[in-house]
Amino acid sequence: MKIGVLGGTFNPIHIGHLILADEIREAAVLDRVLFIPAYFPPHKKASDVVSGEHRLRMVELAIAGNPFFEASDIELRRKGVSYTIETITGLRRERPDGEFYFIIGADTVPELATWHKIGELAGLCKFLVGSRPGCRLRWEPLQEVLPKAGVNELRGGVIPTTPVGVSSSMIRSRIRDGRTVRYLVPRGIEKYIAEHSLYREATAT
Repeated sequence: MKIGVLGGTFNPIHIGHLILADEIREAAVLDRVLFIPAYFPPHKKASDVVSGEHRLRMVELAIAGNPFFEASDIELRRKGVSYTIETITGLRRERPDGEFYFIIGADTVPELATWHKIGELAGLCKFLVGSRPGCRLRWEPLQEVLPKAGVNELRGGVIPTTPVGVSSSMIRSRIRDGRTVRYLVPRGIEKYIAEHSLYREATAT
């Protein structure tokens, strides 16, 4: 089974995440895409992130009705800092019949050079990069690191995707300013955020 993995803080999940996952799933003919909220993302401030329970529930609401999408709490169960190498290793144990494809946006490519055990990770899964018009893929940092780890290149491919100018930080900012986020997130997410009074303060808890 070809399984896509889309990890992230999902603070909150928005239409950009969903479009990226759906277009890459279709182009790569994936059987499933797992959405995995991070417990404690290593590059984020904990004070900026609402609870894992809230973020997982918003993911579940956002993907409801899509038979190819599934939410996974593997990082929330594991707790601690969410390193991708540990997530993929855990998924391979849970789903031994899976062939894993890690989904990232073009802007994440330069950061891969700093990822924990990136050389080992490159041997465990393939990478599918969603490219955007006008966003140059910067492979140079990664090309300097991989050979030192005994890896020549990432397996996978680059897939053109629809550019969506939406970010979770923008959504949080709009909510704090009392502005609408309708159509930037699924309607169920908009209602959930309002019902639970999320993101209204400058520092969420």
